[in-house]
Amino acid sequence: MTRSHPESAPDIAALASALADPTRVMICTSLLDGRAWTLTELSRALQVPMSSTSEHVSILIARGVLAERRQGRHRYVQLASRDIADWLEHTGALAGKRIESAPSLAAKPRDRHLLEARTCYRHIAGHLGVQIWAAVTARGWADDTATVTEPGISGLAEEWGIDVPTAASISRPLTRACLDWTERRTHLGGWLGDAICAQFLDREWIVRRRSSRALTLTPTGRDELDWILTTEVTQL
Repeated sequence: MTRSHPESAPDIAALASALADPTRVMICTSLLDGRAWTLTELSRALQVPMSSTSEHVSILIARGVLAERRQGRHRYVQLASRDIADWLEHTGALAGKRIESAPSLAAKPRDRHLLEARTCYRHIAGHLGVQIWAAVTARGWADDTATVTEPGISGLAEEWGIDVPTAASISRPLTRACLDWTERRTHLGGWLGDAICAQFLDREWIVRRRSSRALTLTPTGRDELDWILTTEVTQL
C-alpha cells in the first residue's frame, strides 16, 4: 500500500504567532498610518515601557511583519508591505472585538476619533471611509466589483482632480474593496483609495491628528464632502 504524503502548505502559524500578543497588535495597528515610527514614539503612544516595546518590535521584524529603517542614530520601524497592512485590516474585521487601549483620560476620545476616521496604511478607513465608498457607488462612479466606471473617471477628475490611470499602467490594483475592521463594511483601498486620501489631505479637507492615525474632517471638508456625509451606508 502506497503511503500518501501531506502536501506542503504556507507557514501561516509563524505569521499568526507574531500577532499572538495584544501589545504587538497595538504596535501594528498604530503603524497602519503608513508612516515610519521610532520606538520612542511607539512606547509613548501606547504607554508601554521602552524595553518591552523593543522586544515586541524585534519579534515583529523577525516574522516579516515590520521592516526596520535606520537614519543616523534613529531607528524607525514600519509595516513591511501593503499586503501586511491589508491582512491586518481584514483580520481585525474577523476578530469580533477590540483590544481596549491603555486607560487614560485621553484614551476614550482617541478611540472615538479612530472609529470616525483614520488611515488604513494610505487610504481612509473608519466611518468616513465607509461613507466615501457608499457615496462613490451610489453616484455610479464605481460598481459593486469596485471597478471605476466611465462616469467615475470623469467625476473623479472634475470633482477631486484625480486622473484615473488604466489598470495596465500601474503595478498594483487600481481599486480594492477593503473590509473595514471597525465598521464591518467596505471602504476603498488600492491606488484610488490612496489617491483620494492624498488629495483630501492636500486640500486640507482632512488633517492628521498628532501621534495617531486618526483623521479629522475640517469645516471646509464638511462643506466640500456634504454629499458624501449624507449618503446612507447600507453595503455589507
